[in-house]
Amino acid sequence: MSQIEIFEQYLTNGDDKKGKMAILRGRPQSENPTSLMNDAVSKYVDNSPYNEFIEIEMDNPWVRVVVGGINKLNYEEFKNQKLND
Repeated sequence: MSQIEIFEQYLTNGDDKKGKMAILRGRPQSENPTSLMNDAVSKYVDNSPYNEFIEIEMDNPWVRVVVGGINKLNYEEFKNQKLND
């Protein structure tokens, strides 16, 4: 899949790996980005349970965020945390 780039990050609780998050990015010059990205996600997850996030307006159909193990994480109450903290 030379038209796809990927960033992966483990999701952890302390030293315990609970899941993995990946950003898959297709090259903008690729034709039919939706099909390309659908195929890339399918190959990446390989029948593993996952959540997939796609930009809602599809202004950028070349990016997908895939998360595995999202239900195994420890969550805390949202109390006005900010992205840039």
